[in-house]
Amino acid sequence: MKKNYLFGILSLLAITPAMAQSNEPATLNAIVVKALDYYPKLKEQKVQLEVNDYKTDITKSKYLPTVTGDAMYRHVYPDSYAEFGGGRMSFYPLDQWDAGVKVNQLIYDFGKTGAEVQKSKNEKKLSEDNYRSNSFNFAYQIANVYNNIIFINKSIDAIDAQIEVLSGTKKIIDSRIRNGVGIEFDLVSTQVKLNDAINRKTELQNTLQKNIILLNTLSGTSFNSSSISFKSFDYELRQHSADSIFSIAQTTNTELASARSKQEVAASELKITEKTWAPSLNFMGGVGYKNGYFPGDLYDMKFNYNVGAGLSIPIYTGGRNDNQHNISKVNYKATQYNLDAVSINLKKDIQQNIADEGTAKEKVVFSATQVEQAQKALDLANSRFKNGVITNIELLDAQSNLLKAKVEQIQFEYQLATTQLELKRLMGVQFWNNN
Repeated sequence: MKKNYLFGILSLLAITPAMAQSNEPATLNAIVVKALDYYPKLKEQKVQLEVNDYKTDITKSKYLPTVTGDAMYRHVYPDSYAEFGGGRMSFYPLDQWDAGVKVNQLIYDFGKTGAEVQKSKNEKKLSEDNYRSNSFNFAYQIANVYNNIIFINKSIDAIDAQIEVLSGTKKIIDSRIRNGVGIEFDLVSTQVKLNDAINRKTELQNTLQKNIILLNTLSGTSFNSSSISFKSFDYELRQHSADSIFSIAQTTNTELASARSKQEVAASELKITEKTWAPSLNFMGGVGYKNGYFPGDLYDMKFNYNVGAGLSIPIYTGGRNDNQHNISKVNYKATQYNLDAVSINLKKDIQQNIADEGTAKEKVVFSATQVEQAQKALDLANSRFKNGVITNIELLDAQSNLLKAKVEQIQFEYQLATTQLELKRLMGVQFWNNN
């Protein structure tokens, strides 16, 4: 009974890691969603967005009254007094007290505060657009690493197939040598090819491990080379239209959105500097207690209040307002040029990727035929080699041709998948939110 109990515990411990491993998100969408929620740098940028809310609230607070409480004590020496009929009358107390509450309320400033509030909102929108753009590009970085892993896995599979074929050929040659009909040169030639394939597989496995480490670092996953099995590219054998993609990107491309928000911030700054010469009208008031009001009663605290309005009109600022306005105009013009540059580069990138897509699509279709033909040639070569019609060198050539055709097919599929992924990025497609 104790042995069964111990065996059950050991079995549970053995299968627990496997169960945990199976719970890892395996699809690209799941990995991207996990990465966007996990990556600390994105969390930092998201938290920083809260600062913009506080900045907007600070600017809006200019519409609210400012209330301050003041209390003051002052001792004055020497005393100022006059003598009348043998008496002395002081004009102010030596110990002066003043306490009260003061209020200052903006009444009208010809839109200056409104322009500042709008700028603060535009700055908040710019920060949000920048965060979305960073998150968006990060998601596509994950997708590119994912595609790299697929490419390496498929390449390893192709090498494994060659290793298996070479190992079979080597066994045939060994058998022939034992029977006295084979030659040592064929065995050595095959072994060289086999060793070369094993070395390439080792290099690919090292590259795979590095990409898995990068994926785990970015996404917070815990894949390893023995558990990860991404082996299927996501691509379509159809040609997209550059004009239609560019039209869609006008409203969904994240870099364009950030450039437009940057221009809006510059426009609001320009509007603020246009109002620097506008006056401000404020209400002012206060209530409190102080001493020193009446001769003979200087130390009694008396209630007092005051109300009024103040008009502040900028007259001369040494050219600061004009220079600030000129700077704002230059900055606004620069953001216009920046928006144009982003749009031009976007169109160029789309056109170049469309051209790459067409080429890659043709190569993918053609490579499938090449693999099929190379496989038929290898099958024929194997048959002829077993019958002693061709040499080992010719068989090795046929094997190499098949590997080359498979590797090229994988390369072309990778290029097509990567190109179409880049087109999605340029279009602003959030593929990880698609069900």
